[in-house]
Amino acid sequence: MLELADGGTVFLDEVSNLSYEVQVSLLRVVQQRKIRRIGGKKDIEIDIRIIVASNEQLWQMTQQGKFREDLFHRFNEFSISLPPLRNRKLDIEAFSSFFLTQSNVELEKNVEGFKPEVMLLFLDYAWPGNLRELKNTIKRAALLESTSHIQINSLPVEMLQQIETQTPHPLSFILSESQFKLNPIEDINAVSTDNNNALKKASIGAEYEMILDTIKKVKNNKSKAANLLQIDRKTLYNKLKLYKAFSGQ
Repeated sequence: MLELADGGTVFLDEVSNLSYEVQVSLLRVVQQRKIRRIGGKKDIEIDIRIIVASNEQLWQMTQQGKFREDLFHRFNEFSISLPPLRNRKLDIEAFSSFFLTQSNVELEKNVEGFKPEVMLLFLDYAWPGNLRELKNTIKRAALLESTSHIQINSLPVEMLQQIETQTPHPLSFILSESQFKLNPIEDINAVSTDNNNALKKASIGAEYEMILDTIKKVKNNKSKAANLLQIDRKTLYNKLKLYKAFSGQ
């Protein structure tokens, strides 16, 4: 593979899983830009760019003796840290649309989009499998869906079960309370800059009311409302947009 990539780029995924022996061989390639075929008698010079990815913290692995420190420093000449999908909520809607388009082509379907409550659920879900899980979830839902839009009942059961353990849930004002674990109702008039993560403390049925109440308190200043609710302004607009779409206003 390295020889075929001469003059181009090699991408090594999950590099943290490489055995110690392979790490030793790879270090030689990275340092000398030379390879030797199995059973070969001479080195072959190659000109390649190497990009690696890992879902583990390689530096921590070097401290634990699980990854060669010299190889880490070779790879770490330039690094990009990509947060997990659960910390990139604003990307979820764009990727969902992209994966749905892909699924329609692959499955010869014509699903037009997502019901608002599905997108709200996507925004609240932890996505432990990141983009791979999002892609597979949407492809599965598109395959099962018989209507024009992805609906809740087309999503995996394990996904809905994980959502049920999270509080609060963004669908709390949409779905029946029996589908979620209940928390004591918070006083929505108590929103203030001292009430950290106020939006996250909203009980079943209270999130939408809390948002509207906060916006009213700050005289329609969306930036200030978002700050009080401990969310960014774009997230606030997205929530209002989804609520409006669901209610048909």
